[in-house]
Amino acid sequence: MSIDLDLAALAGQLRRRDVSVETVVGDYLARIEALDGWLHAYVDVYADEALAAARAADLQLRGGINLGPLHGVPIALKDIIDIAGRPTTIGSPIHAQRMAATTARLVRQLQQAGAIVLGKTHMVQFAMGAWGTNEHMGTPRNPWDDAVHRIPGGSSSGSAVAVAGRLAPVSIGTDTGGSVRVPASYCGITGFKPTVGRIATHGVATLSQTLDSVGVFAHSAADARAVFDALAPVQPGEWAEASDAPRFDVRGMTLGRLPDSFLRDVQPAVHAAYEEALVEFRALGASIVTIKLPASLAHFKAVTGDIMMTEGAFSFEREITDLALPVDDSVRPRLRVGLDVPAVRYLAALRERDRLQADMQHRMRGIAALLTPTTLTTALPLAQVDHGNAPVHYTRIGNLLQMCGVSVPNGQDADGLPTGLQILSPGGEDRLALFLAEVYQRHTDWHRARAEPRGEGIRGAA
Repeated sequence: MSIDLDLAALAGQLRRRDVSVETVVGDYLARIEALDGWLHAYVDVYADEALAAARAADLQLRGGINLGPLHGVPIALKDIIDIAGRPTTIGSPIHAQRMAATTARLVRQLQQAGAIVLGKTHMVQFAMGAWGTNEHMGTPRNPWDDAVHRIPGGSSSGSAVAVAGRLAPVSIGTDTGGSVRVPASYCGITGFKPTVGRIATHGVATLSQTLDSVGVFAHSAADARAVFDALAPVQPGEWAEASDAPRFDVRGMTLGRLPDSFLRDVQPAVHAAYEEALVEFRALGASIVTIKLPASLAHFKAVTGDIMMTEGAFSFEREITDLALPVDDSVRPRLRVGLDVPAVRYLAALRERDRLQADMQHRMRGIAALLTPTTLTTALPLAQVDHGNAPVHYTRIGNLLQMCGVSVPNGQDADGLPTGLQILSPGGEDRLALFLAEVYQRHTDWHRARAEPRGEGIRGAA
């Protein structure tokens, strides 16, 4: 069935006309109809428009027009991204009736590449939270557990659940402190956060102008790369994946690992999967060296917090100061902190960010990537969430230091919940990070594991 194919296989079938785009889109819409009442990934589904676009894509293929590897590929968008004439809720009922006047540049790029938008996905209110919860619009369900409502990760919760539950083959999210990589890890899929600015943010609501990135969810790094290629063509001087990809060879490369002192609070299953991934890369010929970070995890948290909360309070000042508006209890108090950050402290945080970034660049000379666990644990039950302790201990490093990163599945715990490996490369080396993720996935099968949600209690679920 088309929902089980990776993008390369799907593109081949569409190009050969072994399957029609209309059939592919129809398969995903049928699965959304069957399961989304349970998984709660989508805010809105554009079924009629998607089917019309699918028929137009089929006409193009029959006429010999092929727009590339995304031609006819369904895609889901985080509801922080504008489509003209559609509401962009930013995860809040406050904005449920706010119609976008224009379409985001990245959406136009995807459509020009032949992709078909299935709909908008749920998210944490104002993108402010990594657990994935939403009091007012509902928390998507992690598809790896039908018995217990586990957190999906956030803030791009619905985008991750859509891919993990096979309600879309790929999706778009945003990442300010880990909002693509964290849900990718918890949901057992691949999540890619590019360098800030590599994917256009015009038409994407802003949480933090300094830290925000647009990112990609997919089942594999190869699929994420296909989407990234459509949104961010290779720039002069960029690491040329094309010259190295056919060999998929990491011999001679040096990769960094964390010191044991930075791994003390990691769940044993997550820690074991991390060490096994390092063994795998070493067996493939890479050298592994220990990198001591330029600051403690607590210091990264403090600096990132001063920047994110201040800029977030600026972005959503009206919403968080008007107490009559429906703002989540886990969101308002944390953003209001930003209203009390003095300008001198905010500017000091930006200066400290620059210092840490320069220090890390020095430590990373000759090193292709820093490998870390993506999160400390596997997905927790919703009831165990602590909003004062976001699960971004390792991911926020990438945002603060202007790095690019990929989270890939690298194991499972005793309950069958997926673990994640984060691959962080220096800023601008996006295709190098994707290359390393693809190498890992060519020699392991964790990314091939699929959640099998049954949608218990939902009539007609499959």
